[in-house]
Amino acid sequence: MPEPRDRPRAGGELTLSDPGRTSLRRMLVSRQVWQQRSLHPIARILLIVVVSVLVCIALGFIVATGRFARADLLALMLYAAIAAFAWHPLTAAFMVMVICGLGAVLAGSAGDLLELAIALGLVAATCAPWVIVIHVVVLGVITADIALNGSSLTDGGVFGIAGIAVISFLAGLTFRLVSAREAIFASERARVVRDLETLAREEQERIADELHDGIAHDLTLVLFHARALPRQPDEAARQVSLSTIEDSAEKALERIQSLLSLIRDTSAGGAGSCPTRYEGDIVDVVTSLGALLKDAHIPTCVSTPRTPLGATPAADRALTETAIEAVTNILKHAPNSRSASVEILRQPETVELVVKNVSTPLASGAVGGSGGGRGLVRARQRLIHHGGQLQSEATADGWVLRATVPASGAELERRVATESRAAH
Repeated sequence: MPEPRDRPRAGGELTLSDPGRTSLRRMLVSRQVWQQRSLHPIARILLIVVVSVLVCIALGFIVATGRFARADLLALMLYAAIAAFAWHPLTAAFMVMVICGLGAVLAGSAGDLLELAIALGLVAATCAPWVIVIHVVVLGVITADIALNGSSLTDGGVFGIAGIAVISFLAGLTFRLVSAREAIFASERARVVRDLETLAREEQERIADELHDGIAHDLTLVLFHARALPRQPDEAARQVSLSTIEDSAEKALERIQSLLSLIRDTSAGGAGSCPTRYEGDIVDVVTSLGALLKDAHIPTCVSTPRTPLGATPAADRALTETAIEAVTNILKHAPNSRSASVEILRQPETVELVVKNVSTPLASGAVGGSGGGRGLVRARQRLIHHGGQLQSEATADGWVLRATVPASGAELERRVATESRAAH
């Protein structure tokens, strides 16, 4: 099995799949690492404590000497600038450069160079690369000026300042990498949590669809024929109702058992789909649904083309589920319909399903309007996903549903491209 690797994302982001094998090189070239960032909370507390001690020492010297010199003012301003790294690193970096530059130019003091070199660590830990470059350039220019024109640097003092600057930079870089690593891990954990939540929602939707599309359909048949059983005119009709009740109850039980197995089985092999009531393509299913309506004493006309439909298997299945939903709605909401029809029409670029029913005046329009319940909403979502559409509305004497899908995968690609161009 290959070892997990760091996975760079678009835009220079970096995700870490294995904390123990993080590539330092990939972190150093990642834009995510070099973005301006705040100090780590622990480093922020330590910085404030150190600055507070330095301020107390400076105030002690001022009180002991009994005078307040310009150097003391610059020192207090520098400590305030360093403390600002805890909240506003960019502002703090430029404040430090200005204050130390003024001190070095006005007094020619190597102490200001030392403070500027030490502050490079804070800049490296928090600021963007261009700020770090400016800080290094300012430090180099002031050091060269004092070395050439001043006398406060001893022999080899330039190397001492350079060494301290390098050490400070490496320390700041270490803090940056640690902080960036923690941020990347937090981002990765959040992404994993979001993915798991998405998978859980998809699984819930899948189970809900199985319950609605399969079990609800079977239970609708059971309820319809159970209510009609006492009013059946002869023994043959009663046997049809009894057979339908028994068959639908068995199908519903099988689906429930399959769903329970799916929920309980966490292995990869347990993710199989539930058994379907209707096998075959949309033409076979429509024929079975027409017979189902006829068994329910609803005169039904079924019309299907003799030529191949040309829809993709996924689009064909979406159209099949829509037909099942439409017939279920007729049985549930308009059981006394005077007639019904289920048609499959092969258009030049689409395959169209048309389901109609003619109801009694009392039940007219009871099947559903343009919005519909959960079943029609999910059917519309499935069809849109495959490049189709669904319309459902009440008519003067009943209800009609029209659903279309592209006649081929090429047509779907053409329609998507057309819609994309129209959006732009």
